[in-house]
Amino acid sequence: MASDHLDVIVIGGGPAGSTLATLLARRGKRVLLFERERFPRFHIGESLLPCSMPLFRELGVLEELERRFLPKFGAEFVTNDGSLARRYCFGHGMVPGPDSAFEVDRAEFDRVLLDNAVLAGASVREGFQVTAVELEQDHVTVTARDEHGVPSEHRAALVVDAGGQQSLLASRLGLRRMDPELRNYALFSHFSGATRHTGLEEGDISVVLAPEGWWWVIPLRNDRTSVGLVAPARSLHGRKPDEAYLNEQIASSPYLAERLAPSRRVAPVRTISDWSYSTERLAGDRWLLVGDAGAFIDPVFSTGVYLGMVGAFKAAEAVDRALDRKSFRRAEFVEYERWVQRAVGRYREFVRGFYHPAFVDLLLHPSDWMGIRAAVTSLLAGHGVDRFDVGWRVLLFRMLAQANRRVKLTPRLPGRREAYAS
Repeated sequence: MASDHLDVIVIGGGPAGSTLATLLARRGKRVLLFERERFPRFHIGESLLPCSMPLFRELGVLEELERRFLPKFGAEFVTNDGSLARRYCFGHGMVPGPDSAFEVDRAEFDRVLLDNAVLAGASVREGFQVTAVELEQDHVTVTARDEHGVPSEHRAALVVDAGGQQSLLASRLGLRRMDPELRNYALFSHFSGATRHTGLEEGDISVVLAPEGWWWVIPLRNDRTSVGLVAPARSLHGRKPDEAYLNEQIASSPYLAERLAPSRRVAPVRTISDWSYSTERLAGDRWLLVGDAGAFIDPVFSTGVYLGMVGAFKAAEAVDRALDRKSFRRAEFVEYERWVQRAVGRYREFVRGFYHPAFVDLLLHPSDWMGIRAAVTSLLAGHGVDRFDVGWRVLLFRMLAQANRRVKLTPRLPGRREAYAS
């Protein structure tokens, strides 16, 4: 027998799901959120963007995040041998806005956001796996199983899937489309005692250029550093991405080897499929997809948490409006869908360029001509993604990168190869 009728059921307690639950609960909606794991739990995606700061402030968690996490004022791109580094300081963009973000332990960060949803009035059930969603004409029925295997049914006006790469609805409805240009894997761990920058640059993420992919080096509080390799799956050549492979790849990068020389590994070596994907639709009658459930982009520009959270803000507006109108047809959510697809699309094209050497050559030899460098800096900070003055300059950057493949506009970086065919 189904439980009392709810307004919204949210699947997934990550940043997108917890943000949506918080916003709807504050508006007086009856929200039930299911999270299959118990927090805190490990997750990657530790580097955030300045454009997220207003979202944290509106959620009421900014002061708590400032107390817990290391501030991040910029990002640097570094060659594999460390001979050339280019820093993009977020405060030097062309769009006014916050000039810093955070480097976070996701287990702790996600716990803060989920607890905030509870404080707002959302019902949260951890350790519950959603096993079925039935989309009826006048309601949805969600079946969830607790840690002891006991099932329960719950009815709501609509369901929002924020279940990330494990999205039940995207899988069931056959909506997911993998990006053939970004078929990657990620191999990563945490280290203690690694060398890091000082002062305002301590929290900078370092993006290190591997021959076909890239490394993230993310400094965290308590002297820990997150280090991970993202590269095309085909670059493994049949090798297993394990501890031995990680150690071998670190040793092959003079820059990484030097930074990690005084360190020791303090976490398991993990690997995941890091294929980028999108979905044909983000909404239908009585359902929405939010965050990674709807789209995932290679994390080189740290967009994941921001796109998930800002998408949740947009989804909350659409869901609130639908509940007030008592209309749950797909048409109510098309505006939300279009906004997310535009935002994701802008970053996806920029990410694709990153795997071509000529693009990175330009990124490490930026030009102030026509305000291009300032526009790219704003994009890296997440500011002005939907602004025309940023958009045309970023497009110009991409066009110059294409030209750089045919005509030598910038010095060439050694050891960088085309990851994917054009």
